[in-house]
Amino acid sequence: MPEFRINNTTISDHLPLIALKNTVLFPKVVIPLIVQRPKSVAALEAAVAGDRMVLFTTQKNVEDDISENDLFSVGTVGRVISVFRLPDGSAKVDVEGVCRARVVEYAGFSPFFQVQIEPMVSTESMDTPENSALLRRVLEQFKHVAEVRSFPAILPEVVYLMTQLRDPEQIIGLVAANLNLDVRQQQDILEMREHSDAMRQLNVYLGREMEVLEAEKSIARETKKKIGRMQKEFFLREQLKNIEKELGVDEERDELDGLRAKIEAAKMPPTVHEKAMKEFGRLAKMPPMSPETGFIRTYLDWLIEIPWNETTKDKIDLAQAKKVLDEDHAGLEKVKDRILEYLAVQKQVGKVKGPILCFYGPPGTGKTSIGQSIARALDRKFVRVSLGGMRDEAEIRGHRRTYVGAMPGRIVQGVHTAKVRNPVFLLDEIDKLGMDFRGDPSAALLEALDPQQNHAFSDHYLEMPLDLSDVLFIATANSLETIPPALRDRLEIIDFPGYTEQEKLRIAKGFLLPKALTDHGLKKGQVNISDAVLLAVIRDYTRESGVRELSRLIGTVARKVIRRLVEEGKTSRKVSVTRADLEKMLGPEKVVHDVAERSPQVGFAMGLAWTPVGGELLPIEVARMPGKGKLILTGQLGEVMRESAQAALSYARAYAAREGVLEDLAKEDLHIHLPSGAIKKDGPSAGIALTTALVSLFLKRPIRHDVAMTGEVTLRGKVGIIGGLKEKALAALRAGITTIIIPTENQRDLADMPAEAKKKLRFVPVKTVDEVFAVALKGGRTEKKK
Repeated sequence: MPEFRINNTTISDHLPLIALKNTVLFPKVVIPLIVQRPKSVAALEAAVAGDRMVLFTTQKNVEDDISENDLFSVGTVGRVISVFRLPDGSAKVDVEGVCRARVVEYAGFSPFFQVQIEPMVSTESMDTPENSALLRRVLEQFKHVAEVRSFPAILPEVVYLMTQLRDPEQIIGLVAANLNLDVRQQQDILEMREHSDAMRQLNVYLGREMEVLEAEKSIARETKKKIGRMQKEFFLREQLKNIEKELGVDEERDELDGLRAKIEAAKMPPTVHEKAMKEFGRLAKMPPMSPETGFIRTYLDWLIEIPWNETTKDKIDLAQAKKVLDEDHAGLEKVKDRILEYLAVQKQVGKVKGPILCFYGPPGTGKTSIGQSIARALDRKFVRVSLGGMRDEAEIRGHRRTYVGAMPGRIVQGVHTAKVRNPVFLLDEIDKLGMDFRGDPSAALLEALDPQQNHAFSDHYLEMPLDLSDVLFIATANSLETIPPALRDRLEIIDFPGYTEQEKLRIAKGFLLPKALTDHGLKKGQVNISDAVLLAVIRDYTRESGVRELSRLIGTVARKVIRRLVEEGKTSRKVSVTRADLEKMLGPEKVVHDVAERSPQVGFAMGLAWTPVGGELLPIEVARMPGKGKLILTGQLGEVMRESAQAALSYARAYAAREGVLEDLAKEDLHIHLPSGAIKKDGPSAGIALTTALVSLFLKRPIRHDVAMTGEVTLRGKVGIIGGLKEKALAALRAGITTIIIPTENQRDLADMPAEAKKKLRFVPVKTVDEVFAVALKGGRTEKKK
């Protein structure tokens, strides 16, 4: 096979070919390569098996599947110095360029490219003065570039090597490999036959590189004057900005123009628009990487996205609104009437300052869910904010923009979320607001919830007045005692009393059971639960004023039923749930009910108490024993109830004396106990029950077992007004009481009493405790102690 000899190396004119991507191999330069493609691996194997010579040519593209037309015709004959096999079949090789060669023709294509080549040898002498000067110029410029350029840096070893070399071909290869030249530029240099031509082209590239480096130094000097002692990152980014400015890049200007257009389209009030444009002007003058740039941009985004003038049109149809409210909630007539009154006024007047409603009652009575129903009836957006545990005033009024991470308060965030300025805004659990060193959130609510002020609500972050007069605020609370007086004064309290058993039964049949069946994939009517079974669930498994636990238990029953049907493989079968099934599904009965005594007893009276989850019976036991005239009070009584017991004892002693029972209490101790000692008890409403129990003990007259009583007592025997009568009456009804003694002043509360309670209970209004004794104490002989 024909051969040729170059640089004391004999080379065959038929060699395997390996294509290179984005790389040009120069003569007398050593480079590492990764050989992966099957044809390249095959060519490498052939070369290693022979004289280790391969022609390396560069691809015109970066495709894996190539043909002869995708390769440059001029390449470099390289000697494979070392081969390291990799597990995936590829190989890592070190290759030394030997000489340049041109492809004459392709002699084979499989399993690798086989080519016939001819050498490319420079015929010009480099010993002429002109070429020597050209070579010296290239070396000097390369050394200068290496000194100035920081990235990518040229290794000092390379610079030192260049000063020791005299071979023009090796110098050309090293310079071209270490300059920032693209593949096309490197290929052009490789294809130049004469070294002097390649040197001249390199001289041009080196001159251009020096100009770029000088421009970088100039930009660095200008930037350093501007930014002074800014951080290194900011310095680098400023350099990038100046470079982009030299190149005419104006993306930042486009972004600012877009922001200005959004400000103009936001329909802001004039004062807000003026503030937004002032901040926009500051933003336009700031360096992009300034920390304050992000703060101003976030602030402008908030101003743009606040719905300053966006509203939803109220759909005021009283009949439709009543239908929606009735569909979603059973009972609650007082609440529904108040909402319908608001709609009627709105329809008549056109705009009315929104009332601040506060739904007050035990958990699970539908306070939160009726807020959603009101929004649906009005066709408004609904926003809910939970205030439970909130202790920071900034949560309501927002943080000032001087703080890192500042943002608007929850009210502004809610309006922003609704995207309209007249949503139905539910402030859930307003009675559970806290207070600490960060401020009082309830005080921050005063402005938002005052119809006379909230047309210009001020948020610390926005610093601009926001009109909240069209917002329908609704608050919910379980207790009014923890709401500050100033805040409570702004609220229209609407009582959510507990449900009676019959009301719970209607809710379970009409709402909870159908919803549970639908949620668990059961068809309507597929599960039959009788009223008696539902009442058993209500009475024996729940102890609540609302229906939240009842809803969970009905869901449990539905899950048990669907599991049984799936296990049987009969998911469409109808199922009837009986009383006997409840214990299997829900376990044993969980509620032990307070019940009336079976017979009259001396020194035992049944009082009534109110709790956040409804009314409860309050049994009172009184005993006497030899002692030193002490009054013992047990059962975790609060201070008010202790004082009430002292007043009751004083009146009872006076009454006993009038009746001729002259007891020597100095030699006896009295013990008053209220069972359920683990539960704290307080309040004055047990006064008449305490008095009746003491008088019963002194006179030895039993108290009727079917009578319960509630009312405050004075030293003159007057009966004072109490609260929570409805809840107390429902508790008495559940326990089998038939007669309730109440203060005369509480007769007005009977108007709101459920019909079932009115029908089954006898309410006896009294003004004095003497009237209480006439009803509660059974007749009998009074034993007079001589």
